[in-house]
Amino acid sequence: MPAYWVQYGRCGFVGRLTSAVALARGDRVVLRSGRGVEIGSILCEVRERFATPWAADGEILRRADSADETHHDQLAKRASERLAQANAAAEHHQLPLTFVDAEWTFDDQLILHGLAWQPCDATALLEELGTQFAMPVRFLDVARLPREETPQAGRSCGSGSCGCGRSSCGSSSAGPGSCATSSCSRGPATSAAELTTYFAHLRQQMEAAARSRRPLA
Repeated sequence: MPAYWVQYGRCGFVGRLTSAVALARGDRVVLRSGRGVEIGSILCEVRERFATPWAADGEILRRADSADETHHDQLAKRASERLAQANAAAEHHQLPLTFVDAEWTFDDQLILHGLAWQPCDATALLEELGTQFAMPVRFLDVARLPREETPQAGRSCGSGSCGCGRSSCGSSSAGPGSCATSSCSRGPATSAAELTTYFAHLRQQMEAAARSRRPLA
C-alpha cells in the first residue's frame, strides 16, 4: 500500500499516511491521524529511501470533495466561537493561560492550542469546557512546539505528553498524561495579549513558508 507525506492541522504537522489509492502533490484528502479525522494536503509519495520501520502516522480515507471543504470551513468558524468561549472561561477561573487557536475535527473533537506564562492546572477548566460543549476537548501545549519551524513527520516533541505527536493531541477532558495536568509549560511572555500577538505573527510566517514550499526531491 503506498504511503504519502501529508500536511495537516493548523500547526502544519507532517505525517506519513497510507492510502488505498494513488494521489498527487496538492491533492486534498480526508485523513485519520492520532488527532482524529481531518483534512490535509498531499506533499509527495514516500520514497523508498525515506521508508522506515516505524508504523504509519495514520491513513488517508478518501479524496476531499467540495462538501468536505465546505464542512471544513464551517467547522473552522465554529472552532473560532469555541476559542472565544474557552478564553473567557480561562479568565473566569483566573488561570495564567491563554488559548491562541482552536481546531474542530470531522469526528467532533475540539483541540485547543494553549500556552501558560506561569505553572497552572487546567484540568478542571478542560473538564468544564468538555461538559459545556458536549464534546471531547483536547489540549495542545504550544509551548512545547518548535517555534522556528513546522513540526515534521508527526513526531512528538519528546516529552510524550505535549500532544503534537502521532499518538494524540493532548487528552480528552485533560486525562492522565495531558499537558493540562499538574502544570502547564512556562512561556517567555507575561500576558495573554503578548502571547496572542506572538502566535499571530508565527502563524503568518508558517503560512508564508507553506506557500513557497517545494516538492521533496
